[in-house]
Amino acid sequence: MPFVVYIVYIRTGVPMRVKARKVGNSIVVTIPKEVAVELAIDENTVMDVGARDGALILEPAASRWDRLVLQVRHEAALRNLNEDDVADALAKIRGRNAR
Repeated sequence: MPFVVYIVYIRTGVPMRVKARKVGNSIVVTIPKEVAVELAIDENTVMDVGARDGALILEPAASRWDRLVLQVRHEAALRNLNEDDVADALAKIRGRNAR
């Protein structure tokens, strides 16, 4: 039996259902126009794809800088540093004067 993926997007209580299809060696899911507009997704949007609790998750990919900032904030929290400490450290990394 072939594996078929269905994704349901609920907007104001009305489900939108799309069916996955095979294109080459990939499985493709079309994002309905209404959803793409609402989430500001276009043909150039880079997405991270994953699975969580049995659901397919698509999220806009974070830039390398955004991932670095998240990592720095996580490390700062582990060291009991506050946002000002993080901002100062990031400013130094970027070559700007600290506050």
